[in-house]
Amino acid sequence: MNLSLKNNTLFVSASLGMLIACNTVVAQTGTVGNEEVIIVKERDVKIKDADKISESPNIPQLPDQKINLEYKIPSFGFKEINFEPNPLKPIALSKEKLERFNSSYIKLGFGSQLSPLLEFMYNGKSKNLKYGVDISHFNAMAFDIKNQRFFDDKAEAYLRYYPKTFVLGADFRFQNYITHFYGNQKAETLSRSQIRQAFQDYDAMVLFGSNKKNNLEIDFYSKARFDYFKELYGKSNEYFINAQIGIGKKIQKMHWVGGSFEFDGSQFTSISQKLWRNYFLLNLTYKINYKDLIGRAGITLALEGDKLYPLADLYLQKGLYKKYLTAYAGWQMRYTKNTFRNYALENNFMLSDIQLKNARTSDIFFGLKGTASSFSYNAMFSYKDIRNMPFYYNDYFDSRRFYIGYDDKVRVINGHLELGYNFKNDFSAFLELDYNKYALSSNAKAWYKPDFKANLKLRYNLKSKLIFGADIYGFTNYYGHVNIGDIRQIKGTVDANLSLEYIFNKRFSFFGCLNNLAHQKYQRWANYPVYGINGLVGAKFSF
Repeated sequence: MNLSLKNNTLFVSASLGMLIACNTVVAQTGTVGNEEVIIVKERDVKIKDADKISESPNIPQLPDQKINLEYKIPSFGFKEINFEPNPLKPIALSKEKLERFNSSYIKLGFGSQLSPLLEFMYNGKSKNLKYGVDISHFNAMAFDIKNQRFFDDKAEAYLRYYPKTFVLGADFRFQNYITHFYGNQKAETLSRSQIRQAFQDYDAMVLFGSNKKNNLEIDFYSKARFDYFKELYGKSNEYFINAQIGIGKKIQKMHWVGGSFEFDGSQFTSISQKLWRNYFLLNLTYKINYKDLIGRAGITLALEGDKLYPLADLYLQKGLYKKYLTAYAGWQMRYTKNTFRNYALENNFMLSDIQLKNARTSDIFFGLKGTASSFSYNAMFSYKDIRNMPFYYNDYFDSRRFYIGYDDKVRVINGHLELGYNFKNDFSAFLELDYNKYALSSNAKAWYKPDFKANLKLRYNLKSKLIFGADIYGFTNYYGHVNIGDIRQIKGTVDANLSLEYIFNKRFSFFGCLNNLAHQKYQRWANYPVYGINGLVGAKFSF
């Protein structure tokens, strides 16, 4: 759910957006003592389209007249090193990029965990206006573990208006998510209402910016966002207001200069604290694009209270041999605002009263990338220095709940490899490998983070009628911190998912997927088993 955004420079095959993959969900009985358990992502307690993960209100829009404005939330920003192989979901439907003949549809499905799925999406447009709504519901329950159930309801809406060379827009998103603290046998003696956990998230955004080339050839954007997040078990809540404005100017044909200003203010309220947090970001950037040379140089000043942090952004890319071989290198420093909202959406079993610290990351990287016929590749090496990196710990007094601990200084050596293959629109394959070596200053292990992970995605389109998909992933052993006397080694694994979609005509299609084929018994968060082998079938009507 969670959510979650990757800032590293990556190169991926253009066909990957059409890949249909079902993610995995599995289950394991509770563990005690020092027994080995397998832990992966607990966000398996929800369903959505595999690629439709966004922290911002972002309903798919019609392709014409799209403005390319970034819309980001200050968030927990370590996606590139977190273990999130797909990320995992209990059941996931295809994104339907190739198969979508109409942008409005009704989707109905039912899964093996008594899992009803309902989604309604409508997109409309006129000459200068685009608008749409997306409403969905999904819930599921297990048969062998009491109260292992969840409910997920969403409602989203967007509006875009294009007067001449500008764009005006507004988005709204609401999510109501309910789960339960079913994490150990003690929960069996409690009623469902006693271990019920619910999150409600209200999110709204407005934007105004340039959309087409204007007489002055100046690009600009402005946007403001408000978010209110509350959890009902411990009665904690958090809201923030974020505002950004930016402007850029192209000089001659190869140079670009620009700058931006951002303000973010938030307040976190729990039973023991009322914490007001704000920061300011001021950025200046220069870019060059000349033949096979691309470069960027920027500086951002981050002001938090009475502390000022200069953040560098340097990037250089040079073509060495046609499109086959391109070298790149860079140094990027990032400022990240960690929030209760983002922690709770990643780990649904958080304590209501936690410590919040902002983080800074220095990332030095270099690599090679290129394409040859139907193949593409990207090989990158990076060195990261992270201040205040968060880790999850089980609460000592109640192991069903988690709190956040920070490591003051973490160094990460990362090796990243992507290989892609695309044969027309018939077959595509994508392999992603990641290796991370952690050096910690105040933690014995990088809790819940494997050193190595791999993900293979395959897709085959048979005459635009049958769409087959496969998703295979694996990871090595890592560790979970349950308490001082219970440091668990978490066993690595390999698992696979299959999907199938049949396009009956431009109005009707049928889909199905089968996940966790090996029926492996693993957990993401200690003491929280997830579903075993599971499936989902359904139909979609487009109009």
